[in-house]
Amino acid sequence: MRWRVLLIAGVLCGCVTLTPEGSRVSVYQARMSAAPVDRSMPAGCVLIATTPARHMPELDLDGQKDPFRKERNEAGAAGANALLVLRRTLIGRRDPECAAGMRITDCAGSLGAWFDVTIETYTCAPDALVNFSLPNPNPDPGVIKLR
Repeated sequence: MRWRVLLIAGVLCGCVTLTPEGSRVSVYQARMSAAPVDRSMPAGCVLIATTPARHMPELDLDGQKDPFRKERNEAGAAGANALLVLRRTLIGRRDPECAAGMRITDCAGSLGAWFDVTIETYTCAPDALVNFSLPNPNPDPGVIKLR
């Protein structure tokens, strides 16, 4: 049953292609519990929208190359150029076969931890994002900035 859910989720997520507008949207991630300086966009960025929190498994967040293609496309179509993905851990990993230090993609059949995820959409001045970065929100050295 678990494999069917993963297969269906993979097929559905794989259907969204990145538009030219979406490809110009950078994605940054941070923990909701981080200090404000470690979860804020730089000066020159204006918040234009915030999504309600939604539950997402670690596999969806960190096991895909670009888990926010749909949101990037929507942001780009609205004239935005940055997303800030804020995550809060709801349930840690509970599979003894999938230690916290392992990459979630190395844990066959596991969705990993569960998170509350909120996405903030920003319009930033071109020079505001040139050297901007946030601390990595997860121990897995995943992508922080997508272009």
